Amino acid sequence: MKRILTGIKPSGKVQLGNYFGMIKEVVALQDKYEVFLMIADLHAQTVPYQPQELKFWTYELASSLLALGIDPKKTILFRQSDVPAHLYLYWILGCLSYFGELQLMHEFKEQAERYKKQGVGVGIFMYPVLQAADVLIYNADLVPVGQDQVQHLELTRELARRFNKRFGRIFKIPEIYLKEETAKIMSLDDPSKKMSKSLPEGCLEIFAEEKEIRDKIKKAVTDSGQEIKYDPQNKPGISNLMIIYKYLTNKTLVEIEQEFSGLGYGDFKEKIIEAFFDYFRTSREKKKKIKKEKVEKILNQGAKKANKVAEENLKRILKIVGLR
Repeated sequence: MKRILTGIKPSGKVQLGNYFGMIKEVVALQDKYEVFLMIADLHAQTVPYQPQELKFWTYELASSLLALGIDPKKTILFRQSDVPAHLYLYWILGCLSYFGELQLMHEFKEQAERYKKQGVGVGIFMYPVLQAADVLIYNADLVPVGQDQVQHLELTRELARRFNKRFGRIFKIPEIYLKEETAKIMSLDDPSKKMSKSLPEGCLEIFAEEKEIRDKIKKAVTDSGQEIKYDPQNKPGISNLMIIYKYLTNKTLVEIEQEFSGLGYGDFKEKIIEAFFDYFRTSREKKKKIKKEKVEKILNQGAKKANKVAEENLKRILKIVGLR
């Protein structure tokens, strides 16, 4: 069985874009592959954060993943920081990385611009190297990524080849598992921007209070006229709502247009609310019952399994590079 490694940063509550963009994909993959799913708490430190918030969001993310269908009997769910081998390999790969190639990484460019006043941390600069270590310490066969992460995975593949050429073949060259591109879910209050926790009024969090979800959908930006038609250029608001409804119901855009022919935006929003709670009802009920103690137990069990694989690989790595 092929092995997959993927990770999610604990940076906020799970919202609709997170789920359809990645989590749903991982839930499907766990039935076909050996999946290592890490909560990337070390990566979360690359931007300013509060320690207590990081701990809270780690547990919040873990419980959300479990509620949404991640099965710890099928998927090894663990905290990145619980596996020291990541950082050991991170240093070794860092010594094989070139300053110039890291400068070209889009994540570094974006964050350097965002934090140019206070200065960008070295963690952002070295972020792709740690990402490479995350993948290679498990000798993953496949890494699911969106188009925006392909550049980082190409660096991972290059570092694996560079290491193998210099020290001897240790690493598999991981394949990029390019996820089927889902249409981006945009902010409910500004359909020109991607749904994000940085735009809280337009962000639809899956486990938010029922009233909050209803209110946000009812207040969602629409367009002039009353026709429910998919037209991203001229009707970005209603087109975004159609994408959301499409994922919640598995209906095509044409079917949605036909379903709401002659009806108004108010009717459509009520149907979206109904579809949302139908889709996530089981997960929302499950989330309320998950205790912190259970989450901790699952993360600790995942850490033991992850450490066993990572430490076995690290022994071979340390020997071949001359550290043992």
